[in-house]
Amino acid sequence: MAIYKKGDLVLTSNGEATTTCIILSERYNIGVLDNNDFYYSYCLETGLYGMLYTSEIFSRVAEEFMPDWETHDSLFQLDLSFYDYLFDAFSYFPSIFPSGSFDED
Repeated sequence: MAIYKKGDLVLTSNGEATTTCIILSERYNIGVLDNNDFYYSYCLETGLYGMLYTSEIFSRVAEEFMPDWETHDSLFQLDLSFYDYLFDAFSYFPSIFPSGSFDED
């Protein structure tokens, strides 16, 4: 399976129409199977942004076609503070730190 990079121009098909899209993100893996991986992309024919699954990509038309494309989507502008909060709020390891192990006796 080919790995595409941000800025690559690819030829795609959803079974009904063939289009060209620009890859705007790294590959996202959402499962154990490679056919569920996707990229965030921009379709040149429709002017729409969306998810492009690797199974929909036929070939690379041009490498680094537009590598400096700016993406202004909040989904891809996240920082790690959310994960820091989750770790602080919900981390609990009773088998590692049994009750009373932090008492100063």
